[in-house]
Amino acid sequence: MKNIIIYGMRWTWKSTIWKLLAKKLNKDFVDIDFYITNKINTTIDQFVKENWWDKFRDMEHKSLREVLENYENAVISLGGWTIIFERNQKLLLKNSYKLIYVYSDLDVITKRVLKDQINLENRPSLTWNNLYEDLKIVYEERKNIYEKFYDLKVINNWTIEGCLEKILNKISYWSVCVSIIDFDKIEEKIETINSSNKIKFVELRIDYLDNLEKIDEIISKINKQIILTNRKKSEWWNFTWNSKDSIDILSMCIDKIEYVDFELSNGEFIKDLKYKLLGKTKLIISYHNFFETPSFDDLKKVIEIMSMYNPDVYKIAVMPNCEKDVEIMYELCEYFKINYNKDFVFISMWKLWEKTRWEFPKKWEIFSFWFLGEESAPWQISFEKLYDLIYND
Repeated sequence: MKNIIIYGMRWTWKSTIWKLLAKKLNKDFVDIDFYITNKINTTIDQFVKENWWDKFRDMEHKSLREVLENYENAVISLGGWTIIFERNQKLLLKNSYKLIYVYSDLDVITKRVLKDQINLENRPSLTWNNLYEDLKIVYEERKNIYEKFYDLKVINNWTIEGCLEKILNKISYWSVCVSIIDFDKIEEKIETINSSNKIKFVELRIDYLDNLEKIDEIISKINKQIILTNRKKSEWWNFTWNSKDSIDILSMCIDKIEYVDFELSNGEFIKDLKYKLLGKTKLIISYHNFFETPSFDDLKKVIEIMSMYNPDVYKIAVMPNCEKDVEIMYELCEYFKINYNKDFVFISMWKLWEKTRWEFPKKWEIFSFWFLGEESAPWQISFEKLYDLIYND
């Protein structure tokens, strides 16, 4: 599981929540405000008085970047203003972090503040008004922006325990990857992608792109993590570009994307591709079977062959013909989780998609491929519908 980022107003008890959440999930925990005070060796209040807010915001941005670069499996609490600024938003949205917005009503926050005079004295005023006006102004300023970016919003007007339980019930669902094969309305799709807090990854199927000169422009406009994929016709793929040429195409983009997805059947070319990636871009090796679900032992052998190339992500998608086939994939997930310290995406396709499309991500914390526009595999479901099933059950 990747980093979990918690944000919200002062006195929503988010600091207590992230400590308890980190303990429950066995993760490190980092408070950006504490991280900053350790660096400046004074209180934020004193630093602002001596240096003003602009210098503090620069220090906050630098600290956020450092924390995100140095922690990969932590619960991180943001300062109340951190997510307000565009440069911080870009850092947070470009990566597969789970953003949790802790919300409390203004009256609830005000009551908590009045009971917390010690903390209040060490916090600088943000508007130089009296307490209630200060809270009200800041609350209204932040609320609309806070609402734009969350993956999960939890209301904390009552108990910390109740709030924590809500988070734990939902947090297992991780990253949505939408696949794009229809590029006719790409500008419209990019607008949807960039404005959605639900989408974390975008798979661009270059085998459906008729003009590769467009790829640079498309990549430059997307603010999420990008997977470039080239597929064969024989396995639900268009295959405009052959395996050898696609290596050159994929490697041209290594400084601009996060992942390359390459099929295991192209094994003779994988080492060449991995060499060209130079560790800058992560490699997904995929195995697809659109006719059946091989036996558990056969799929273990597939994983062993994949391991020869040391991929960053293992992807296996198979066709189930009965419930027993789906159970094989459950067993495979358990086996892989125990024996391999790698990310993976295991999928049963067609009519039994329900068993894996949301149950696997919930149990094993992996990202799942859904479509935006046209489906890129049999019986895929749109990310809007499936996300609604997950989060609004």
